Amino acid sequence: MTEISQSHLSRESLEIALWQTSFPELEAAARSALEDFDPDSNAQGVGNKAAGDNSLLPGLGPLSTFGSWESVGSTIVHRAVTLSGFNPGSEAFDPVAWNIFLQKFSTIPFFLTYTFDNRDASISKTSLKKAVDAVSDLVENIMTPENFQGIVTTIQKIGQLALENEGRKQKNSNQQVGVLSRHQSSLYLGAVRTAVEMEYKSGKGYEQLNQSIYVYRGYGVLDFEKCKRHADTLLKWDGQDVDDWEKDTASAPKPPNESPAWKH
Repeated sequence: MTEISQSHLSRESLEIALWQTSFPELEAAARSALEDFDPDSNAQGVGNKAAGDNSLLPGLGPLSTFGSWESVGSTIVHRAVTLSGFNPGSEAFDPVAWNIFLQKFSTIPFFLTYTFDNRDASISKTSLKKAVDAVSDLVENIMTPENFQGIVTTIQKIGQLALENEGRKQKNSNQQVGVLSRHQSSLYLGAVRTAVEMEYKSGKGYEQLNQSIYVYRGYGVLDFEKCKRHADTLLKWDGQDVDDWEKDTASAPKPPNESPAWKH
């Protein structure tokens, strides 16, 4: 384990403690923005996927009880979930928890670096390929092309959930894909988000409308040494094994949607 000064260690401990503080009460401007929000016109779909290229990672050292670095990573993400009140297993959309989770995730104090951007893509009821393409070029930086196919399957499961989740005639399907990837001896934790407007057609169910979607893409690189330096803190958190992390979403039990629109 890398040796650092006591003052450096104290600064890191403070950073981690501050990250774990609760969000303050919503200010008036935020409460006002929520007044026009219609929960019945919004739904949520989350899917998580872990992948790996079998590259070597450093020893776990004091974190050995986790069993793998992937389970360390999923525990850290689970902590962000808990702190924000976000529920990946729910189909009900909570805009406050949704936004706080991304803030917590993007500022995880165990990241070496965090990279994000936003992308626009045009989709229609007959073509979803551009939505997948908008994800691929960033996510394929952190995994093999073969492993990316697992992400596509997760996206298709979320798509199936969106089609089945009943609501108003028109609804927004707020979607998130969680990514945990071992790649070239690094461990990446990622999140991809978008919202798709859907319309209910009698006898056909929901279908997406012709639209331009806004895609958020971000990922962090786990700092193994910092995790080991603060093992005592991580071991006190509510652990979540990586396999449970993958299953802890409403879309996990769904079959992938097989519409030809994903390919054209």
